[in-house]
Amino acid sequence: MKISRRQLLRQCSAGFGSVALASMLVDEARAAGLQGSETSAYLPHFPAKAKRVIFLFMKGGPSHMDTFDYKPQLQNDDNKQLPFDKPRVQFAPTGELLASPWKFKRHGDSGIAVSELFPYVAQCVDDLCIINS
Repeated sequence: MKISRRQLLRQCSAGFGSVALASMLVDEARAAGLQGSETSAYLPHFPAKAKRVIFLFMKGGPSHMDTFDYKPQLQNDDNKQLPFDKPRVQFAPTGELLASPWKFKRHGDSGIAVSELFPYVAQCVDDLCIINS
């Protein structure tokens, strides 16, 4: 069975992660091949401080809009039609906008919005690094 690269990436949950990993390993391989001081160009600018990293890849996990990505305008537009022409979607017809059923509150000195799903995480939110990209 022939499969295109696009189909492979669509069907593999870690497809884009493996593409990124391959890209990073190419740079590492180039750095390993350099001699002497040439490798200093590839060293980090600052010494590493992190001792552990927790990476959450939650296929089928909670939505970002139900956890740490508060969308106040979405609360106002709940159950309304899209404010623009409906895009073509692959699997289902486009319905109304749907707000998160969970309440959000800002926590800590950083003021990060955390949903009521994570009351204990909210207590230590200033110690977390949350990347909204």
